[in-house]
Amino acid sequence: MDRLKALVILVLLVDVVAVGAIAAMMVGEGNGQKAAEPSVTGVVDAFRLYTTTGSEAFNGTLVGDVRANETPGGSIFYFNGSGYVNLSTALSSLNGLKTGSISLFFRFERSGQNVLPILYIGDRKGENMFIVEIGHRSEGNRRLYVTWVADGKPFLCFDSGFNLKPGRWYHLVVVVGKNGNTAYLNGREMRWRHYNFGNESIRAFIWDIPKKEAFFIGYGKTADPITSKFLYFKGSVADVRFYTEPLGWNEIRKILGEARRLILINP
Repeated sequence: MDRLKALVILVLLVDVVAVGAIAAMMVGEGNGQKAAEPSVTGVVDAFRLYTTTGSEAFNGTLVGDVRANETPGGSIFYFNGSGYVNLSTALSSLNGLKTGSISLFFRFERSGQNVLPILYIGDRKGENMFIVEIGHRSEGNRRLYVTWVADGKPFLCFDSGFNLKPGRWYHLVVVVGKNGNTAYLNGREMRWRHYNFGNESIRAFIWDIPKKEAFFIGYGKTADPITSKFLYFKGSVADVRFYTEPLGWNEIRKILGEARRLILINP
């Protein structure tokens, strides 16, 4: 009799364990529950804003598979194609910029994606944005693109005019002043740049993005005909800076020299 009671108890325990395991599997497979969120880690001095009176450092968060390394010259971020840096809390300090400059170093890796987004400021639907990206419609296109989009339609977009090489560091500075827009690549003004939309006389900067909710490094999209969803970057981005003033050639060459010395980058 005692053996029979023990057998009944054992069967009940097995049933409880089995039900628990099945429930856990159902939760893990969805069953109306959210999937596990990617890991999020805070990072200090993720980018800097330079004004006429000094500079201010802004913190961010690392989301997913991305690493950060602090250097005397700024942060370097390493992206493996499934993580990004979220800087959206800093947007209130950038919203009013009608002119100015954006400076950053980047190195992209080979990827099957047509587009590799480096820096994105815009809404979370991808209808209004400013984006710096590698690539466009085909995998063989590895030009550098700088694009502004309003209500789903690009109104200013220029590209490097030639394919960039994976594994190599590049320095980009986008400059917008009272006379329009330009850009510098590795210290040289991109006078050869090709305009897909708009022209060099258009003065568009952060202010001109109709809706700004997100600021990402290593994650973003461009207009829907090119990318229908947000994508990740694969490579590295270093020393991201915003300036309230349009930079000139001498100032840009100085940034390039400092990076070579402090970050040990050789574009």
